[in-house]
Amino acid sequence: MKLNKPYTLDKLSQYVGGDEGEIQEMISLFLETIPIEINQLPILAEKHDWQSIYKIAHKIKPSFDVFAMDDILIDIKNIELLARENNKDGKLVSFIPKLMKKFGAVVVLLQAELDE
Repeated sequence: MKLNKPYTLDKLSQYVGGDEGEIQEMISLFLETIPIEINQLPILAEKHDWQSIYKIAHKIKPSFDVFAMDDILIDIKNIELLARENNKDGKLVSFIPKLMKKFGAVVVLLQAELDE
């Protein structure tokens, strides 16, 4: 039985020409770098540093796109947009815990991909 994962490796596989080693390398790189960025978000939100949140969201967006993590990508795009507007409506902070929860689940699944 195949689990319904919140991502696919199809786009990534296409990007690296189907090279399994390269796919593994990209997953490893994602797992090494993206959690650091994601974990900054609540700290920056507490400081009301919307510009830094915007920069992080903008920077990590392509990483989620290449894994076709559409559900998370929607949250990141919302965070990016709201941060660019300096969180003027106050909604930005509600997206961060949602993003972190979804991201936590994805990390576990991607780690499992590497362990297979």
